[in-house]
Amino acid sequence: MPALIDILSYLSAAILIFLGLMFLIAATIEPTRVFPGLALLLLGLGVIYVNRQLKRAKLTEEMLETLVIKFAQREGGVVTVAEVSAGLNIPVDVAKRVLERLERKGLAFLDFERIGDEGVEVYRILGIKGEE
Repeated sequence: MPALIDILSYLSAAILIFLGLMFLIAATIEPTRVFPGLALLLLGLGVIYVNRQLKRAKLTEEMLETLVIKFAQREGGVVTVAEVSAGLNIPVDVAKRVLERLERKGLAFLDFERIGDEGVEVYRILGIKGEE
């Protein structure tokens, strides 16, 4: 079921597009209504475009989390930011952000014992067989 914000954004876009079309129809009688009609139409289409881009970005974040978890499974459940970055061919800041997001969700935690030994942030992904 779509979120309320999605429903509201698509509803507002539909209203803007409808009003834009009404202005364009009215422009047949009074040509000065063409510009507001086009503006409303483009604004409505812009709302739809932005909503889809935000949804796509969220989907990409979820896909990255899945890829990091699968990578961690291959690595025995323990990974560093650099390993994730190199293994998935993504920038270091993106790898760090994904690991921190997994930590906030409770799916990973910093292994402070290994951090002291290795000198880098080591994340342990929970629920992976082969954990030490």
